Amino acid sequence: MELDEEAVYAWEQRPEVVARDGELHAGFDAWASGLDTGHFFYPGVRFYLLHSLSHLLLTAISLHCGYPSASIRERLYCAPHGANPAMAGILLSTGTTGTEVTLGGLVEEGRRFGRHLRRALELGSLCANDPVCGLYSPRHDHAERFLEGAACHGCLFVAEPSCERFNRFLDRALVVPALGQDPRLAFFGGT
Repeated sequence: MELDEEAVYAWEQRPEVVARDGELHAGFDAWASGLDTGHFFYPGVRFYLLHSLSHLLLTAISLHCGYPSASIRERLYCAPHGANPAMAGILLSTGTTGTEVTLGGLVEEGRRFGRHLRRALELGSLCANDPVCGLYSPRHDHAERFLEGAACHGCLFVAEPSCERFNRFLDRALVVPALGQDPRLAFFGGT
């Protein structure tokens, strides 16, 4: 799946998104303080959007088709506007075959992508841990969850073998309107 570059860039320019990017960056800076930051860099709000959407899609596909979520892997293609090329894409794949998982089965689910996307957006709209999850900000973090926005085990965390970033850099409020957050943060439905 690839998001429209111009739509992503316009979304990144919204004042609400710029402010949330500042909160997430402040959380990253608090986490990275004292670390050898040559190995770490803040991935940006675009990455948070793609990563959160990837987890919602992965969950929606696994709930509908019976794939164990741990057998689906994500790959994120993210580069900022102005990069050559700018990227905002997600690839979900499987690396195993057998009775539970076949590559053909995952390809078949791609033909139902619209249904899976709608379900993913529904899943992200409410978390069992709202309003606490939805209101979360890493800027004033007392639990030392510096790398997440509105994200927890109730909504976005998936099995770690599926996630290329160990369930970090997630914020569902950037994907869909989340309880307690400005709806203009959301890429989908946040106009």
